[in-house]
Amino acid sequence: MTILNNGYIYRMSTSEFDKYKVDHLFLLVGENPLPNYVAAKLLLKEGGKPYLVFSEGTEKPAERLQEALDLSDNETVFLDNNESNAYEIKTRIRKKIKELQKDFPEKKCFGLNYTGGTKAMAVHAYLALISPDEKDLNIQLNPPPVFSYLDSRNLKMLIEQSKNPEPLDIPSKPLELSLEKLFKLHGLTLSKPSKPDVTLRELVEAIVKNNLAWRNWCKNQLYIEGKEKEELAQVKKDNHTEIYFKFGNWKHHKQLINASFDITGLPEEIISIMRQKDMISPGEKLSVQHLKDLNILPKSSKNKKIPEEICKWLEGIWLEDYVLQQLNSIKEECLLDEVGMSFNFPEKYNITEFEFDVACLRGYQLFAISCTSSEDNSLCKSKLFEAYRRARQMGGDEARIALVCYYDKPEKIKQRFMSQIPDHRVNVFGSGDIADLSTKLRDWIQGVDE
Repeated sequence: MTILNNGYIYRMSTSEFDKYKVDHLFLLVGENPLPNYVAAKLLLKEGGKPYLVFSEGTEKPAERLQEALDLSDNETVFLDNNESNAYEIKTRIRKKIKELQKDFPEKKCFGLNYTGGTKAMAVHAYLALISPDEKDLNIQLNPPPVFSYLDSRNLKMLIEQSKNPEPLDIPSKPLELSLEKLFKLHGLTLSKPSKPDVTLRELVEAIVKNNLAWRNWCKNQLYIEGKEKEELAQVKKDNHTEIYFKFGNWKHHKQLINASFDITGLPEEIISIMRQKDMISPGEKLSVQHLKDLNILPKSSKNKKIPEEICKWLEGIWLEDYVLQQLNSIKEECLLDEVGMSFNFPEKYNITEFEFDVACLRGYQLFAISCTSSEDNSLCKSKLFEAYRRARQMGGDEARIALVCYYDKPEKIKQRFMSQIPDHRVNVFGSGDIADLSTKLRDWIQGVDE
């Protein structure tokens, strides 16, 4: 069935899977558990069960799949360290088939999704289902087993046929997937929910509109009062002396909480919005203590870092909110299933900074966007590379990555990236794209897999 919505076409393909659903689905577990999760949600009949085939090397992803799919140890086939041992692979899967035939004689439909696991596991698991009895290889399952593979390049579930496989679109609803669940599949639990709503929307829009003035204010006020600095030189000009500094880290939170920033030089549009939000303290200052008391700016899960988080937002986290705002408008057009930002993890995970700042899901496909208000070419490139690494860990080959920055030649960053990682689906949006970012992101999301 095809639905036309706001000029966009969507195929409702859930029913297409019905004739390929099975009672017992063997899943070969690899390092990325996401394809197994998708297969389990789409290819099982009501009351059917998946069976995780894994080795010592993929025991952790298998455990996380067990939890996500609510499986017992009886729904596993453990290969020990025999992921390349043809005899052991076939023997253990055949043993499980006979066990299921005995315990559930009325449930006769078997299937194998061989997206994960080693090549040896795929080949010999396939052979075990083709010939489930090692003593008589002519014995076959009836009905014949259903073989499937998740094609990450085309985002299709391929169902094996006698000739060409049948590609099926992957619907979103049956997956019951969220960003939080995606992270949990990879062993990460958020310390607090990701942020779905934009902070100070009107102020963010004004900062984007008056960005050059805002950046100058950051250099002349925010950095001078809020960052550690080293004097580099003094230059006498006419009747005054200009002092040049090298800025370092933010000051310690006990110093930073007492910092305040003069708003002189900011555009009246920004000052007006700040007044409306009661952000300006007496003396025409932005006081960190006052902003903390207002509780309108995002804060870390560690209370002692609130002053630094406030200054970071003023410096550039507002850009993440702006990107979130653009993605939320795209979500309203039914192009995305979930959007979020600010992914905080407990200290035990040793993740000091999650290098993609805003993320969204379309079905099971992760779109990860790293943001920086910097114009620094090197910083922009490092943010993109780190976002790519993180996103591929979380979303597999299907993940799509972009950088939003204020560098004025984004194509140079993309070319440098492509010279090392030839992935044409990665994109970079620069200062010239910011004003029309919603359209640019929508075009990228729609066209990334064409």
